[in-house]
Amino acid sequence: MTAISVHMGTAGNLFRALLLIAALAGLMVLALDPRPWERLGSALAPFEILVASERLTVTPATAREMVRQSQAHATAGSTEAEARVRALLAAELDPLFAELSARIPDYADWYFSVSGEYARMLMPVLQRIGVRDGDYLADRALTLVFGGEAFDRELTAIDARAQSVLAGHVQALHARWLQDLMELAANGQPPARERAPAEQLSLDALATEISGHGSSEFLQRISTSTAAAGGAGVTAPALARLLVQPGGAALTASAAAAKGAGRGAAKAGAAGATALGCAATGPAALPCALAVGGASWLAADWALLSVDEWRYRDALIADWERRLEGLRADLEAAMLERYLDAIAAWRGAMHLEIERSFSPIESVRSSAGGRT
Repeated sequence: MTAISVHMGTAGNLFRALLLIAALAGLMVLALDPRPWERLGSALAPFEILVASERLTVTPATAREMVRQSQAHATAGSTEAEARVRALLAAELDPLFAELSARIPDYADWYFSVSGEYARMLMPVLQRIGVRDGDYLADRALTLVFGGEAFDRELTAIDARAQSVLAGHVQALHARWLQDLMELAANGQPPARERAPAEQLSLDALATEISGHGSSEFLQRISTSTAAAGGAGVTAPALARLLVQPGGAALTASAAAAKGAGRGAAKAGAAGATALGCAATGPAALPCALAVGGASWLAADWALLSVDEWRYRDALIADWERRLEGLRADLEAAMLERYLDAIAAWRGAMHLEIERSFSPIESVRSSAGGRT
């Protein structure tokens, strides 16, 4: 038993001697090369943050938390901006297109009127001989459905409201981010006896980017002089042309041709039969025949239009309604695309500026071998 104790005591003394030798060797290395001490000191030294005319001295751990908070604000802020503009466009376009839909029956009333019928027949002739330009059906749809220039003015107003909402959101995001930094700095100050800051970090460029005025020019992009819809080529005249363009399923070309042939024969027969009521000879015979025949022609035309309206009106209105729904979806997509592109550029610029502004923190950590 005594021999075992002596052996263990000798081994312990030997181990302690080796440990002492290793410690002395380490101290000699550090004495000859002070850089490891300097790197360790740099990793533990506080940082001085310059932002909003303030100088904030914080610990390395607090500085890293500032990085994390800034990244979270950039991601959440841009995501919320997308959600806000989506909700606003949907809320604004829904009632606008509901109003347009309510006007489609007015366009159908004109379409199946005698004046509408003759205008549709006459305008192509006038266009061919150069008396009139443009698409008459689209012009009537522009007036009766889209309210002329009122629709484009409303799109511009929607654009302005979207820009105002996003500008307010950007301002609120900047304020929240800055408040969080101040709170982190207040709770993460190093002890007074700590050494001087290892690095000075300026966050002014990051603050400018978050506020929408940095390299992404976010606020400038969303407030261009051309409205988002207009810039995408979506205007009331363009929508009106798409609404009434040929190709609707409600009234096919063959049906229209058959209708026109039958109508011409019926009107001619009605006019001829009515003209028989005038005197066969005499000075009043021709005027009588023209007047009575013309009235009969119009009466027959009105009767045939009434039949057409009864047969085709509901189908045409349904076709126009479907087209209007498609136009609404295309318009929202065109407006939304411009905003989402600007928001994506803003998000990327914020994250890039966070990486650049806080890069000294990572360089200090790397030089210390990852020690904090």
